[in-house]
Amino acid sequence: MASSEFSAQAIRIFKALSDPTRYQMVRMLLNCNELGCVEFEKAFELSKPAMSHHYRVLENAGLLSSRKEGAYVYFRLDKERLERFLPGFDQAHL
Repeated sequence: MASSEFSAQAIRIFKALSDPTRYQMVRMLLNCNELGCVEFEKAFELSKPAMSHHYRVLENAGLLSSRKEGAYVYFRLDKERLERFLPGFDQAHL
C-alpha cells in the first residue's frame, strides 16, 4: 500500500473515531462478534437517520461491515483493520 493511500485511509479512520458516538460503537463491538441495529439504537437513543449516518461513516472508513437478516441489520467490526491503523486500540480502549 502506497504511503499516500495509507495516509488517506488512516485519516478516514481517525475522523470516524473522533465522534463520541462512533467511538463508543467501536468499543461496544470490540467485546462481541456482532451487534444489531436495535442494540445500538437503544444504547444511544438517536433517531434512525442519525444512526444510519454513524453506520455509514464507519463503513466508509472500512471499520464496519453489515449483514441483513429480515428486518434487522447486524454489524461487525473489522478488528484487523483497526489494529493495522491503531495498534493496541482493543487493549487501551476497552
